[in-house]
Amino acid sequence: MRKKIEVLSFILVAFLSAGSGNAQNMVPKKCYLHLMGTLNKEIPFEMNLVKINDTLYGDYSFTEPDKVPFGKSVTGQGIPVYGKMSSPDAFILKELDGKPGSIFHGKFSGSQTLTGTFESSGGSKPFPFAMTEKYPEGSISMNVFYQKAFTPLVKKPRSPRASIQLGMLLPGESANPLISDSLIHLMLDKFTGKQVKITQPEKILDGMKQTYFENYLATNEGVYNESIASSFNWQSMKFLHILMNSSHILSFYIDHFAFTGGAHGLQTRQFTVVNQWTGKEVGLKDIFKENTGSRMSELLNEKIHEMNHLPASQSLKDAGFFSDTVKATENFYVTHEGIGFYYNQYDLAPYASGCFEIFIPFRELTEVLVQGGVIRELYK
Repeated sequence: MRKKIEVLSFILVAFLSAGSGNAQNMVPKKCYLHLMGTLNKEIPFEMNLVKINDTLYGDYSFTEPDKVPFGKSVTGQGIPVYGKMSSPDAFILKELDGKPGSIFHGKFSGSQTLTGTFESSGGSKPFPFAMTEKYPEGSISMNVFYQKAFTPLVKKPRSPRASIQLGMLLPGESANPLISDSLIHLMLDKFTGKQVKITQPEKILDGMKQTYFENYLATNEGVYNESIASSFNWQSMKFLHILMNSSHILSFYIDHFAFTGGAHGLQTRQFTVVNQWTGKEVGLKDIFKENTGSRMSELLNEKIHEMNHLPASQSLKDAGFFSDTVKATENFYVTHEGIGFYYNQYDLAPYASGCFEIFIPFRELTEVLVQGGVIRELYK
């Protein structure tokens, strides 16, 4: 399916419109919740939800493929949601899939239990849902760190400005501090884009903010033209999402939007898979057998032809792609149902084609998966 990153734009609107709010009585201002529950008392699902002030965002997925409501066919990728607290204990969460999606109307019953109704975009009768914050064996709690700031370019009214928002998650307390420490360093390196020596989250976010503002001023001060002031506005947003946090596998991704003038900004999504037994990053070589690259390319090519409604014999180049062969990317994720490969803009095709996400269920990967590997708890 051709994908464009839309979550960030929704979150941007949410954070720009949100004040401190009053909806802070039931749960902390900033928190991460690993939620497990059911729809209609029989359909199990999980949600990884982040709350920052009155804004909520996250991803949910159904954990049993045979129990999926409303005819949803492929849910293995995880379904992104965004929402708002509408009162101290009530919220609305909407699916973000590029079209009107399903909606959770709910409330916090205490700080760890959420209940309400789930309404399908197809207009079916609403289902009741209930989910509770849980961290079973093979999962880990997270702490949330957030900064929002801006700086003007010049000391004048209506000056252009650079704005930045950073939302980072890091592991909380763990029974194994060595693994937790390794995971903290890995997540910090991924979020900052470089190896960091310190592990104080607030200090790191301060440094990222300061570097961004210094770069903004150094780039624009000398060429500023008041007649085209709006073209000197910069914007940066970076948020970390948890896609899966169970079965000793952590799949997370970082959405980054950057606008530095011009016709459009650049959006990227980078995934990381972690073995929670060791706290180390998982690569393709840890999941797939040796010498299966050609077979993986065949599977990916078949999927991308299907998703773009192309005849099997048609050249991908003729359809606008850069190459006739799609190779497995290290920008991948793991869920309960399978493995997804994410290609950002320009990876496979020109900018206008958007991003591409190719998800392959475990049942179609049996011949290429390492038996007894790091994802052994997810497939048989």
